[in-house]
Amino acid sequence: MFFLVFILGVILAMMIGVRYYVLEPVRMQDNSLHPKFKKNNVLWMCKLPRCTEKIQDGDFVWGIMRNQDNMVRRVLGTPGDSITITNNGKVYTPHRNFKWNGEDAFIETRSIYIPHKGDTLFFDKLNDVEQDYLISLMHEQNEKFYVKSSLWQGNREMPIERIGSTKLGNRLVSLQEIDYMPWQDRFLVELQIFLAEPGNTPIHIKRELYNAKDSSKISFYVVPEDCYYLICEKANHCADSREIGYFTKNRILGRANKVANKFQKKIDNQVARVKRFFKMVKKGK
Repeated sequence: MFFLVFILGVILAMMIGVRYYVLEPVRMQDNSLHPKFKKNNVLWMCKLPRCTEKIQDGDFVWGIMRNQDNMVRRVLGTPGDSITITNNGKVYTPHRNFKWNGEDAFIETRSIYIPHKGDTLFFDKLNDVEQDYLISLMHEQNEKFYVKSSLWQGNREMPIERIGSTKLGNRLVSLQEIDYMPWQDRFLVELQIFLAEPGNTPIHIKRELYNAKDSSKISFYVVPEDCYYLICEKANHCADSREIGYFTKNRILGRANKVANKFQKKIDNQVARVKRFFKMVKKGK
């Protein structure tokens, strides 16, 4: 009897260890990965280092946003990848191409590089989307800096106050918001000024970064961690890297375990069958 209790105790301890240190059941809070996973589906996430260090394109991962909300998303870009998202929802990556139905965040085609740990990113060589992502990454790393914007038509600097006559929706743009305005809004502001100014010279809102301690210009940034680009399967009304930017490695808590999730899916199917059976019995009564 003592031996049996000992064995049961060991098994229970192992199960608790696996539950808290190896596999974590995560319930889907939305339909962002529909039709693969639906709201309230349970996914088992492997939390071991060997799971989070071998993340590949197409994997489903459990991540945490900067506001501490958890999310389950699919990997679209891994460190070193360059991906292109077009204004009509076509996506091109080194691993696959597809059409993203309902994608409306990219009002103009952009290519995005997903940085490795140790990559040196030169701010003035990044496009507007990549600049947004880098600024967001620097905020995440608690870097102390500020942004200064200027307005240019070709090689001629224009008064920054010119932006105050443009509109987003039904409101005038405030100069106080321009430094951290999302790239989509800056694109619309640039387009309005371009249409109002004579000639065909492009309009560009230039941003520069400065160190908050000594006001020295920051021309480059060394990426401290590997970065990933995570997406929803449903393109619209879903927070992912298009809005949030890169997900650094330390913000990925686990990767979906295929074996455990296949077993979970069988259990869910059996439960669904039992529920349907009882509904039929109840209707028969």
